[in-house]
Amino acid sequence: MNESRRDFFKKTAAASVGLSLSSSFLSCHAASESTAQGTAAPTPIWRNKQEGMHYRMLGRTGMMVSELVIGSYPFHDPKSFPVLDEQIRCGINYIDAASAYGKGKVEPNLGQYFKERGTRDQMFIATKLSSYFGVVATALNKYEANLTDAEKKALRDEADTLIAERGVLRPGYHINYFGGQDKQVSRTYYRYVVLKAAGLKDGLKEEIKTNTRRLLSEALEKLQVDTIDVLFCPHGNAMPDILDEPVLSELFTEFKQEGWISASAVSFHNDVGNNLRKVIDVGYYDVAMFAYNIANQGVMERLILEANRAGIGTIAMKVARLFSMENQPAWRQAKLETSIPGTELSIHAKAFLWALQNPDLSCAVCQMETLEHVKENVSITGRKVDLQPV
Repeated sequence: MNESRRDFFKKTAAASVGLSLSSSFLSCHAASESTAQGTAAPTPIWRNKQEGMHYRMLGRTGMMVSELVIGSYPFHDPKSFPVLDEQIRCGINYIDAASAYGKGKVEPNLGQYFKERGTRDQMFIATKLSSYFGVVATALNKYEANLTDAEKKALRDEADTLIAERGVLRPGYHINYFGGQDKQVSRTYYRYVVLKAAGLKDGLKEEIKTNTRRLLSEALEKLQVDTIDVLFCPHGNAMPDILDEPVLSELFTEFKQEGWISASAVSFHNDVGNNLRKVIDVGYYDVAMFAYNIANQGVMERLILEANRAGIGTIAMKVARLFSMENQPAWRQAKLETSIPGTELSIHAKAFLWALQNPDLSCAVCQMETLEHVKENVSITGRKVDLQPV
């Protein structure tokens, strides 16, 4: 980027739909944007509003979410309850779950927590259908059983060529946040070219719908709730083309009509720029959650602004993950320290402080596993700093 991040934010803040520290500011700001676009301003929906916490609107959903939200990945048993209690006491009001977290134990644990504590109405609950592609995988296994090794190789080569042409895994753009992440890309592109070659897409539509309904029903049962506020599907999308499939928009429309969910969402760690561009283009997603941090800001910030203007809620994940990973380039931490010099904060809390300076971001997922983590990270909400040029 030729201009500094600080200057970019100063120029674009006035156009931002998502930021609000007060309901009156939000109502006026959202109304002016919506009038210009010919749509009604979303009505703010508040839960667990606590003094000291700061809130922003999650796009057109109207949900007023805390600037930091709960990442539930490690919360697979009741030992996590005191930490959840403290986060809710501090005014955090959104929790991010997934059917695959904790090998399937996180959703039931959260369900038990909500039942015991009676806190469901204080929280916006989000979950992800991690096994959405199960039907497709089964169909592909059957199809592959009749292919020769040469035919399989040709399909694999076609997928690899497409990945290379798009530069999905190019250094500096792709970041592996967890083991096997790059294999998700390879698997997804291979699945795509095989489905296309086999002509299986249309024939699988009803099976996909039936399976997805089953998965959502199971999630509702495990979480012991009647509705999901934000449903992510697919979980960890690796290829923008997948979002063109009509079955996804149809499912979300049906789930909303039936009262099973309030908002549609998708998450992605891979090819984050092109995936967010596709979310904006297809138009049926209310929320997008994506990897966003000091290392990929150059790719993401204008897209986050565009998503915000389109009324899409924007949730950052993997904000501080870089600083828990081994063998990271030294420039990443140096860049963050230069952008926000000094302060008494840990490098992880500083990463969240950096991300929340972006007025087009709705919130950031933060995995706080101890009371000390909660105290430090909550302290940076609402805090404004003058980002230094780097």
